[in-house]
Amino acid sequence: MITESRATVEFHGGTARSGPLCWGQQGTWDSLSLWYPQVKPFFFLTRWLPVPLLLELGDVLDVVGELLLRHESLRTLVDQRPGGEPTQRVLASGTLSIDVYDRPADDPVQFGDIVDTCWERGTAQALDHSRELPLRLSVALHDGIPVVIAFALSHLAADFTATEALVRELTAMLDAKAAGTPLPPARQALQPLDIALAERSPDGQRRNIDAVRHLRSVLDRMPDPITPQAVPESPRFIGANLESDILAVAVRRAARRCRTSTSVVLLAITSALVRCFWPDPLLRLDIMQSNRTTPDIAAATTTLNQVVHTVTDLTGESLSTMLEVAARTMTLAITHSRYDNRSAREVIRTSGRDLAPGVQFNDMWSTLHKGRTSADPSPSALTWPAVSDAENMAIYLDIRGTPHRILLGAMVDTAILPRPGIAAFLLTFERVAVELAEADVSLDRVRDLTVENATSP
Repeated sequence: MITESRATVEFHGGTARSGPLCWGQQGTWDSLSLWYPQVKPFFFLTRWLPVPLLLELGDVLDVVGELLLRHESLRTLVDQRPGGEPTQRVLASGTLSIDVYDRPADDPVQFGDIVDTCWERGTAQALDHSRELPLRLSVALHDGIPVVIAFALSHLAADFTATEALVRELTAMLDAKAAGTPLPPARQALQPLDIALAERSPDGQRRNIDAVRHLRSVLDRMPDPITPQAVPESPRFIGANLESDILAVAVRRAARRCRTSTSVVLLAITSALVRCFWPDPLLRLDIMQSNRTTPDIAAATTTLNQVVHTVTDLTGESLSTMLEVAARTMTLAITHSRYDNRSAREVIRTSGRDLAPGVQFNDMWSTLHKGRTSADPSPSALTWPAVSDAENMAIYLDIRGTPHRILLGAMVDTAILPRPGIAAFLLTFERVAVELAEADVSLDRVRDLTVENATSP
């Protein structure tokens, strides 16, 4: 029988300070206030990692305490008074309560099931960011020996890139602890409050003015909403995932052949596929940017993602045309990707225009550290993990996974693309990438592949 208990991580010696949220945090805070928990499930990033042999529970707690000291976002509370702006308060010292699950040697429960339980419990209740640290952590033991760490991290504390970096750092720290060597040094990075203060400097305000000016030009080109193409299902939005080793290999090869980035390749294929069913030559395209363009910000543990509104042209004859458009669009998005969300909302409000639903493109995979290609690729897998009635875009495309395997996730409005079309979209994405890795692909060919996959059983 598994024994459940609680342990406490203590951290001391930090610096207490407070100040405004950075722009990335502000956008996440606004989303949390708007959507969660009434409309959508709480927004956590969940991860697990093994614990090296020879470590005791106390060793693990010590390492976690050091991790909290290194990253202010993990020991930060956020308050917002009615009518006021949110404020982050970095704690100099404090405690974090941890769930501990001890499995006897003869217990049949698998550690994978214990991790699932940790995640379920860690994400079941909304975080009170004004009172709770943004991290819920569990340690699974085997007869008293730590085996696995599982955690749920608020998106207000870290984005996808920062979470992956935290896993790598915690792994290296635990390995050093087990080896009896000094812990690896902390990464040199700006803390969230440092970023927030820099954004309020003259240079930061000039960046915001430039981004807002660009937004006005985009709103001038924004197309009108399109009419539904089909009778929607209920729930109206359907999520589908394609997991593929082949896609990861093909995208990298296509990027090398075309002398561009993997993000541009993924965006170009996305545009080519949307063109197959989108009734307008212009498309509202929202690009999520990680905003990790300099070394001190690249290593920051916080949430920096911001949406950049763009309008893209879907006309052309081949993928080479789409690649050129995608490269220009991505460059503009990177240039104008950091801004004050409140300023942007005011510009949209006073423009008198509603943003037409379009496509949101979020490439998190390209930021992963490159790894070896799998010598024995696993078969691709198509799953249908989610449904929703509360979305405001026609398509959300999230690209994540591991260095050698892409998880291509789509949440799609069935009034725009019915269920068979969603499957065809994802399956054709893989086929087009494979062909693009060898040669240019005509848009007629993309359409033929889409029709083929939509009609195949």
